[in-house]
Amino acid sequence: MTTIPVPPTVDAIPEVEGDPAQVRVFVDDLLASAVNVDDLDTFARDSATLEGWTGDAADAYGRHVRGTAADADAVSAAVRRVARAGEEYAEALTGLEARRETLDGDRTGYHAARADLLADIRAATDADEAVVRDLQDRAAGLATRRQTLVEDVDRLARDVTTAEQSMLDALTSFSTLDKARAAVTGGRDVADAALGRPGSPSSGGSPEEVAAWWDGLSEEEQLAVLAAHPEVVGSADGIPATVRDRANRLLLETDLDALELREERGEVLPADDRAALENGRAARAALTAGAQEVDPVTGEAMVPLLHLYDARAFGGDGRVAIAFGDPDTADHVSVMVPGLTSNGTKAEGNADAAFHIYESARYSDPDSTVASIMWIGYDAPSDWDSLTVAQEARATEGGERLARYVEGLRASREGSPAHLTVVGHSYGSTTTAHAASDHGLAADDIVLVGSPGAGGGVDHASDLGVGADHVWSGNNSHDPVAMLADNGWVGGGTLGGAGMGNDVAEDDFGANRFRAESTTRGTGWDPFADHTKYFDQGTESIFNIGQIVVGDYDEVLRAEHTYDPWWWDPVDPERDREPTTQGDREPEW
Repeated sequence: MTTIPVPPTVDAIPEVEGDPAQVRVFVDDLLASAVNVDDLDTFARDSATLEGWTGDAADAYGRHVRGTAADADAVSAAVRRVARAGEEYAEALTGLEARRETLDGDRTGYHAARADLLADIRAATDADEAVVRDLQDRAAGLATRRQTLVEDVDRLARDVTTAEQSMLDALTSFSTLDKARAAVTGGRDVADAALGRPGSPSSGGSPEEVAAWWDGLSEEEQLAVLAAHPEVVGSADGIPATVRDRANRLLLETDLDALELREERGEVLPADDRAALENGRAARAALTAGAQEVDPVTGEAMVPLLHLYDARAFGGDGRVAIAFGDPDTADHVSVMVPGLTSNGTKAEGNADAAFHIYESARYSDPDSTVASIMWIGYDAPSDWDSLTVAQEARATEGGERLARYVEGLRASREGSPAHLTVVGHSYGSTTTAHAASDHGLAADDIVLVGSPGAGGGVDHASDLGVGADHVWSGNNSHDPVAMLADNGWVGGGTLGGAGMGNDVAEDDFGANRFRAESTTRGTGWDPFADHTKYFDQGTESIFNIGQIVVGDYDEVLRAEHTYDPWWWDPVDPERDREPTTQGDREPEW
């Protein structure tokens, strides 16, 4: 009687304990703590000497405060080391979970093959020698397969233990202040040393130099700079978008934690702190609302990136930029520049507009990837200084900032350049035009909507540097802001510098005009309502902007230009046309 030894079953694969997502939350909490302790270090160093106080008591005070600063620096460095270990542990857990899943599949496959072999053995009564030999060979192969699987499971268990021990070692390495002090070697912190290198944001490096500097840092140095100086990393043009998002979220969290705690304690916040709190809350609300959106093609939840954040910039108006999609990898990238009344408190509404651009672009080209950014990175006229909208100074200064920001988007790219479109709305269109005409804005297409003019120095679309064929205008015929622009050959609309320049929708300007009417134009009590409809879902404007963003120019619904006969007022043919919903074309909103 022939015996065929069938190898035994394999025990269930042990679960990998630990949740990478929760570990990353823990790491972010550590980094936020490091930011706060680093702030204590900075505050203490700045307070070590008090003006007008000298003598032994002053010297003793200085030594004590400098000692506190040094200890805060040491604790911050130690916490960052633990955070780095936590990141490595989260990465290890992710890999270990993937290996366990693979092994579980291998185990299932092994058991299926074993069951097939047993069934064939039971069926092989009076089998000839060849059949028996085949069954024996299958059993031997199955035994080898089992041995490999068992060894892989044992290796997984060892690697789980190693990862856990590494994390435990990191947590216990800085259990005392003396151990924390040892984290700062040679009296200089890793973060400060990294920022001292050429090309860093602190050294005034260009976006290209900043990108090269960041890529040249080790992972430990990158994390150290991120935790010690998130305000530098978060605003540095040329640093990857996901890194800037992490730095800015740290800033946002620490801002809100500190300010809301003071508010809860009943403190009456000074005006600058109150403005910072309102800006921080607006940014948080925009990120929360953005995370409720889904990609219109895949149905996956969006993960908005906080690409810029400074709640105290511009005298309390704040700076903020939020991206849908990753601008470092997307095929098509757009930057929306808002205008009058835009400050940090308007983050949610402008982020909503940016998502609608993203949505329209994805509908227009489902096979391409898209990133859409709303950028309030300049001091737009708002609140008490709204009357500055009648002058170009804010647009001139903002144009320089915008040009550098877009240069940073180019510099931080992974792989081939993106097709990049800048969409300027209202006063933001004048800012965009200044970025293009004064600083060589690195865009492929420029879209000006609701524009009061492209600036006193821009006579023609070709002056914007991207070629007139790539300049697009979308002024609604009922938009009172668009009516502020100059029409005609006299040029009187600039009023000696008080106006915004030529009408970008006019034939003489030479831009491509697209349909931008709303089916609800001219309705309601607000005379400026039509000025705010360009990014609404279901409008001709948002449909056309989406087509431009993905470079599908043939699908853009063109409109007749405004013209200005010398014997009469300017004529806008769009005023008498019946508006449609995205040109009556798919997709359905």
